[in-house]
Amino acid sequence: MSKEITIGLIQLSSSSVIEDNLQQAEKLIKASAADGADMVVLPETFALMEKYNGQKLDFVEQHLGGPIQGWMQRVAKENQVAVIGGTIAVASGVDDRPFARCYVYDKQGELVTYYDKIHMFDVAVKADEVYSESNNTLAGDETKVFELMGVTFGLSVCYDLRFPELYRLYQQQGVQIILAPSAFTQKTGEVHWQLLLQARAVENLCFVAASNQTGEHDNKRKTFGHSMFIGPWGDVLGSMSQQEGFINRAIDIEHIEKIKKRFPVHTHRRL
Repeated sequence: MSKEITIGLIQLSSSSVIEDNLQQAEKLIKASAADGADMVVLPETFALMEKYNGQKLDFVEQHLGGPIQGWMQRVAKENQVAVIGGTIAVASGVDDRPFARCYVYDKQGELVTYYDKIHMFDVAVKADEVYSESNNTLAGDETKVFELMGVTFGLSVCYDLRFPELYRLYQQQGVQIILAPSAFTQKTGEVHWQLLLQARAVENLCFVAASNQTGEHDNKRKTFGHSMFIGPWGDVLGSMSQQEGFINRAIDIEHIEKIKKRFPVHTHRRL
């Protein structure tokens, strides 16, 4: 019998108003869960898309305590759906540099694990669009693998997608689905979003489920949308355009083993 899990990707155009973002996210989570999702994946910075650099420092939560964490626990329990909580700012112990933390809650609203984004987005996308994430975010230094509903997941966030060594570690740990909540920019998304998702899936013979921010935000920056599921053969199993909403997909985990038997590239590594 095939082992299946249905995942919902939640695509948002988050603003700098937390209450509005949570209201829209909850509406989409309810719809995705009602449509059969066992798990929903929120995008990076789902609760707060900063209007100015450093705005998030006014909303830093303590680990295991805070309104956004409480909200995630409640919506998971009320909708009987596991919640992958994009990222929120959580105190790191370093002043003015919280972690960008992705929490995982099960269907009962219990904390499973969390992941602190490792790779910081310090780039100039173009002359007037410069990001310096490390100025007000502390990088994490631990990979995170967890199991839910008999499936093994590996956590990553957005800019992590450009660093294949992270995902090779996950492949060695038997990860079957890579999760990648993101806020990928419009400019870089047009050329690299799907390419990177497919590369990570093909390299590691696993599924990738990536939710993204979309549209123009109230800080005037634009994100690419196109949340999507990629199969271990690199095929696009489902994709959105740039509207807010959700997309659900049932994933057949046994498909990985069928490919590995036929095409055992994972056994042929030399370096």
